[in-house]
Amino acid sequence: MLIDTAKSFVYAESGLKGVLMASRLSGLSPNLTSRFTPGTLISSYEVFEALRRGVAVPFRKRDAEDLRNISELRACDKGGMMFQPEPGVYEKVHQIDFTSLYPSIIVKYNLSPKTIRDPELNGFLSTVLSSLLNLRIETKRLKKTNPDYAGIDSVLKWMLVTCFGYTGYRNAKFGQIQVHERITAISRELLMQIKELAESMDFEVLHGIVDCLWVIGEPIASFKQAVERETGILTEVDSYDWIAFLPMADGSGAYNRYFGRLDTGKIKIRGVMARKGDTPEYVRRMQKELFEVLGEARSRAELRRIEPKARGVARRYMEELGEADVRELAIHRRVSRMNYSRRCAEASAVQAYMKQGIPLAPGMEIGYVVKDAKKWEVETEMAAAGFDAGYYGKLLEKAWEEAGFVFGQNNS
Repeated sequence: MLIDTAKSFVYAESGLKGVLMASRLSGLSPNLTSRFTPGTLISSYEVFEALRRGVAVPFRKRDAEDLRNISELRACDKGGMMFQPEPGVYEKVHQIDFTSLYPSIIVKYNLSPKTIRDPELNGFLSTVLSSLLNLRIETKRLKKTNPDYAGIDSVLKWMLVTCFGYTGYRNAKFGQIQVHERITAISRELLMQIKELAESMDFEVLHGIVDCLWVIGEPIASFKQAVERETGILTEVDSYDWIAFLPMADGSGAYNRYFGRLDTGKIKIRGVMARKGDTPEYVRRMQKELFEVLGEARSRAELRRIEPKARGVARRYMEELGEADVRELAIHRRVSRMNYSRRCAEASAVQAYMKQGIPLAPGMEIGYVVKDAKKWEVETEMAAAGFDAGYYGKLLEKAWEEAGFVFGQNNS
């Protein structure tokens, strides 16, 4: 058995135990399992189960979608639902999440290509995902007291996440776009259902994204029980001492950019620069340190008291930028094409790689350092000797504005 630990996504996310579990479920060798994506693994699992159960597997998929007119397409293809939050900082907030929502919908509502036409039939997809979903629910419970199950739970999570996408993939053996659309339609109905349920129980709804809802109110345990009773789907609750929903450029609330301090003391961050793959490490390190400082505050009042400390962190990184290791300023992005119609950093980076005789192809990752942002002059990360301090200073300012947003709010 040979596993490339540096390049295997499955190994990086779930470790050796996760690889072995996925291998056992998919019928693939551990070597192949470690090299494949979660989407390929869930597809292999479905085929393996079909063959084991004596179900015919189509050699070439021919019924990816039924013939429909434009009105039917417009009515069905809407995707998941999101509410738009009001930007600000809020205290004593609860986040309630459905556990593996899309797979749970497939199982609960018996969704498979053939059940779209005849709901009375037993769907193959819903049947095989049922055991996988139950296994994931069990490992998620076990990992809370035994960390040995964390890797297994992780690989099951990724396989179940991708099972939804594969229902809309035209080459998926057991996929069909109508199943995909029906899943999202039910998810929209469920989100609206629990929003109305929350409001009927006098909870204030702050935000919602597809499978989760942020609310203010007590007791949260009663709301959790009511949601599970009404929907038949398990949920989990995260409680925040405070949470900040960030604004977009026009001042309205961003749908998926927020951070907050959980009642466990951990800071949860989503959509900010510290989470983005193309953020230079120097900038990422500064923002992570800022979040560590913010994590010391348990309330908005305490946030105001630690503002000088947070500003000190940002000021130190700005002052030390000139002495920063140029390797920590490299920007990593995937090349989408070789030819660009306008001048930009990626176009210059591709040219720089070509000049050094390094072959590139779409999909490959490159690393470059901006030498002059006005002219978009860049150097490869291997050859970089200098950088545009003004350009990177603006990135630091942006990272500060995200984290420092909490200091300018007056939400109750």
